[in-house]
This record gives sequence, structure tokens and C-alpha cells, in this order.
Amino acid sequence: MITEILMPKLGLTMTEGTLIKWLKNEGDNVAEKEPILEIETEKLSYIVEASASGVILKIMADEGEKYPVASALGYIGAPGDTIPDSQALKLSAPKASAVSLAETSAVMSATPSPGGRVFISPLAKKIAANMGIDYRQIKGTGPNGRIVKADVLRYSESGASARNTPRAERPSSLIPYTGIRRAIGETMAAAWRDIPMVTHHVNADMGEVLDLRKKLNEGVADKAERVTIGELILKLTAIALKSMPIMNSSLTDKGIVLHGSVNLGMATALKEGLIVPVIHDADIKGLREISREAKLLAAGARSGNLNPDQLHGGTFTISNLGGYGSVDHFTPIINPPQAAILGVGRVNDVAVPTGGELKIRPMVGLSLTYDHRIIDGATAAEFIKTLMDSMANPLRALL
Repeated sequence: MITEILMPKLGLTMTEGTLIKWLKNEGDNVAEKEPILEIETEKLSYIVEASASGVILKIMADEGEKYPVASALGYIGAPGDTIPDSQALKLSAPKASAVSLAETSAVMSATPSPGGRVFISPLAKKIAANMGIDYRQIKGTGPNGRIVKADVLRYSESGASARNTPRAERPSSLIPYTGIRRAIGETMAAAWRDIPMVTHHVNADMGEVLDLRKKLNEGVADKAERVTIGELILKLTAIALKSMPIMNSSLTDKGIVLHGSVNLGMATALKEGLIVPVIHDADIKGLREISREAKLLAAGARSGNLNPDQLHGGTFTISNLGGYGSVDHFTPIINPPQAAILGVGRVNDVAVPTGGELKIRPMVGLSLTYDHRIIDGATAAEFIKTLMDSMANPLRALL
């Protein structure tokens, strides 16, 4: 029995995925649930396992290319099984979404036509052009010998492209604009284009928050159990959001949705871009629970071990750059369809006028960006004031 290897659907919003790497070759034996390929969505990497035992009869999809959900990427069967020509023809040219149509438009054979034309995938052709490589010198390894992205990159790394390129035309280095980086870029560009954003900046006193953290961590030797400044800010923000539902909302075609739960997104930096795991129901979880979950989500994000549920459903995002020690204020971009995002900068000792004299106080920069279609300036200012009041008396806010 022949079994299709399908592009999985990881979450309700996923429409396509990028095939990053085949872990098996045609002709290899595989066992059911054995890892066979790696894919990447706009939010996470994922290992696809074999749904049946057998032999990899045919690999239909190229590394580095995008394919829609439920596309057949290859076949597993018994030795000697034959794939019907009708299926092979149908599956050799997967239909791409509007976003990826220019990159995966049609499958082309790399065998030169009678006119001398060499066929190459659109993505591979674009990369070759950007790198100044004459793709006619490349031997394709894709289906039916087609030149694919991996062939171009391998050719470039071999040094052959430099030997065949005049010195004046040698290309600069190129980082492919794909995967998570491209997904982030497209989402941010759309948000910047479509949402009228306004950002408020303020310096907030962190003295009481720091004192509370010190008391909470006294005698706690296990670092995993120690509460951080960022985790305290997460909980205090959740409390402020619960008191002002309009800040925890989304604009839809039917109207403004006031979310019943506060699901906090934590913007987390990775080498290849940014990912936003979500703490669901942060408004009803205790500080210790949020602290543990935040640490687990951050570790999962860095190791690529988050599941789709941990990346969806956010209603408000916090982007904390304080740990870098170099940013006071910035302008975070809203994560659609959310109505607002809070940026957190570093904590600095600042001379603050208090009761007619200057006192050194630990101050943190807060930057609130909001959708002006939903939230007015006065409402945003009230929310920041609510959060600052909670930071001035965090113990009362947490009780």
C-alpha cells in the first residue's frame, strides 16, 4: 500500500510550510513514527514522522521550497510499488498560496530543451541572480534533475562560482530571506501599513518591584524557582489588562472583540528571528505559575520544541529588551490582530525629584504602542497609569 507524505497542518492559521531538510533519501527504509523530514512555518520548526513503515519510493518536494498544507511531499510503500503517473504529474506541481506563488509556481525539468534552455525552480533562479551565479553551470539534483535552492548554495560554497565570475562582478554575501525571518517581515510590514499605531513612552519607578523580587527570592537556591523582573512585569501587566478590557481586544470585521482571557505573548529573540510563545490565562494564574511557565516557554522557543497551541491565541504582547542593557525606550510594532503591545527597556538608576530633593531611584522605560482605531490616547494613558500604580505597590496588586 502506498502512503503519501503530507505537509501537516500545525494550528488553525497555518496554510503552508517550508520544507527545510529531508532526513531520508529515496530508497531508504523507514519505520512508522521515524523522523523523515523537517519543515518550518512562520512560527516554529517541526519534524515530520513517517505515518507508515516501508521504503521512501519517491521524493516529490524540494528543500527550501514552500508547499500548501496537505500537499503530498513524497511517498512511502513496499519495495517495487509504482506510483501512478497521474498522481506523480499532479503532485509534481503543488499549488502555492498567493504569498508563495512567485517562489513555487511550477515544477520545471532541469533537462535542457532543444533550444538549449536550462530549467530551474523560481526560488533557485532568484538566489542565483542575487549571488551573481550563472545557473547554467550548475548540475541540478531536484526531481528529474531540476536545479533547486540547495544546488545553487552548494555551487556557491564550492568556490566554482567565484572562479567563473569576473573579479569586478563577484557578488557580496547573501542571507536568504526565507522561513521565520520572511514571515516576521511580512507580518510586521502588513501591521505597519494597515494599523494606525501610536506609541507612548514613560519612565516608571521599579523600586518596589525590585524589593518584592528580593523578598520572594530570599532562601530560594534553585534558579529555576527564582522570580525575575520580567516575570513580575508579566503578571502586573495581566492584572492591569484585566481591569481595562479594551486594551485586551482585537478589531474584526464584525466589531471589536473584548477577550475574556488575558493571553500574554512573550516576544522571544532567536538567531533566525523572533517568536512569540503565549502564556494563556495569565490573569488567573499566580505569580509562581507564570514564572515557571515563562521559563519553560522561553527554553522551548530557543530549542524549537514548542507546540502550535503554545504559539497561538495571544491577546496582548510584551517585548522586553531590558536584559540587553542598551535600550531605554523603543517603538514596538503591534502583533496583529492584537490591539496593543508593551515594550520594556532597561532599569537605570536615575536622580528623581522627590519632596523637594533629588533621590536616586531605579527607573524602567515603558513603551506602549496601540491601535488608534480601537484605543484613544486618553485610554492608553490611563492603562499606563494603572500599570505604574501596580508597580508602585506590587504586593497590593498581586493580592
